[in-house]
Amino acid sequence: MAHILHYYGFHISHMSLPGMVWVRHFEFLCRSHDIEPTVERFRAFYQLIRNMGFYSFGNRGSANKILLNPHRSFHDWK
Repeated sequence: MAHILHYYGFHISHMSLPGMVWVRHFEFLCRSHDIEPTVERFRAFYQLIRNMGFYSFGNRGSANKILLNPHRSFHDWK
């Protein structure tokens, strides 16, 4: 997470909850396959999205989806 934040140059308070889920899911998936999660690998699958002042991530156009059924909302997260 820290490497992603540093690469894109924003604070964790500027990331949406779904954006955090994308990053953590990527990390857990890599580690479960004994692959080091890196920013370069993350960027192969995801692209930065800014929505209503917060940052998130979405699938990169032609990349295979690694999270097939992402959550669409987190109504009660607070």
